[in-house]
Amino acid sequence: MNTFTTKLATLVLVLFILIFAIYQGWRGLNESYRTESAYEYEIAKYCNTEGLLIRTEEEIPWEGSGQVRYLLEEGEKFRRDTPIAQVFSSQEEAEEAARREGIRQERDLLERIQHSTDTSRTADVETLNREIALTLRELTQSAAQKDLEEVIQTHLTLVEKIGRQQLATGQNTGFGERIRELEDQLSGSGGGQKVYSPKTGYFSRYVDGYEEAYTPDMVEDLDAASLRELLDQEYPNDPDSFGKSVTDFTWYYATIIPKESAEFFYSGANVELDFIGSGEPAVPGKVVRLHQEENGEALVVIRSTSVNADTVSHRTASVKVSFQNYKGLRIAQKALRIVNGEKGVYIRSGYSVRFKKVDILYTGPDYYLCRVQYGSTDQLNLFDEVIVEGTDLYDGKPIDT
Repeated sequence: MNTFTTKLATLVLVLFILIFAIYQGWRGLNESYRTESAYEYEIAKYCNTEGLLIRTEEEIPWEGSGQVRYLLEEGEKFRRDTPIAQVFSSQEEAEEAARREGIRQERDLLERIQHSTDTSRTADVETLNREIALTLRELTQSAAQKDLEEVIQTHLTLVEKIGRQQLATGQNTGFGERIRELEDQLSGSGGGQKVYSPKTGYFSRYVDGYEEAYTPDMVEDLDAASLRELLDQEYPNDPDSFGKSVTDFTWYYATIIPKESAEFFYSGANVELDFIGSGEPAVPGKVVRLHQEENGEALVVIRSTSVNADTVSHRTASVKVSFQNYKGLRIAQKALRIVNGEKGVYIRSGYSVRFKKVDILYTGPDYYLCRVQYGSTDQLNLFDEVIVEGTDLYDGKPIDT
């Protein structure tokens, strides 16, 4: 009996030890926490496209002949009483007009310097000396290339730098005498026949013959097959044309988006259009039409009201279409918890668990981007240790060391 009792007690003790070991192992597995630091991450969504530009525009009528000197830049707005160009009977007359324009600009520049009260622009003599030396080299290069317009503009830059240097060093207290000399040179008629447009608009020298055919009316009925045919055409500039006027600031960009990028686009999305290879800044636009094709591609039409040289000087263009960038704290999707209706995550804070709320900005394939709330005590912060694996979590729970 004693032997049986001893064996039973031994068995019970062994079972107790075994059960306790299993419990401790289970507890260790289930109360181990895996964390990841919340770090800043940025999503930039964009798509490189090839598309068609559609505008309200018309060719400027002109049947004259001679040397044309344009007075407007590409994309520059003008009124119908503003001269667009001057036409001269010879190249010599055109060059003389360019020279007179340079004189006028120099006079105006000296008057602005003389009346300027911004002493900070003239005070740094050492910087001005370096800029003068650089501008002199540029002027030499322009003269060697026989680029009259560039020579005139570089000369004006040089005049400005030297004028500010002289004022800064006290070598000159005014430019009255030089201004009077320039005004004497401007006396008399500048010559040349001025050309005007019958309508107000934005000027461009690019004319391809489709100004009356490709109008905003075609946007609603345009399909992918038709657009592909239009994009396959060539649109060379007509060398015999004088120029055109874009008479409405609203224009459209139509393109076909490949299947892998079609998910980025939706009607009403705000985008930026960056003309590839251009020095012009990107312009804003909005997706106003989206038609999904059976093969997964999408016909997209973007409307914009920002005009520059790119938007008036192309019929087809390579454009990088960019969406809003999302920047925030990246967390794993499996770390997200909902407590009392609040979205948040549990973090490890010293020897305890804390619940912190999150404001989700963007949903990725297996992660979220959350708004950064610097200085907040109840919102997720940079470098917080987010618990991505763990059970039986609650705010304030102690963590065994």
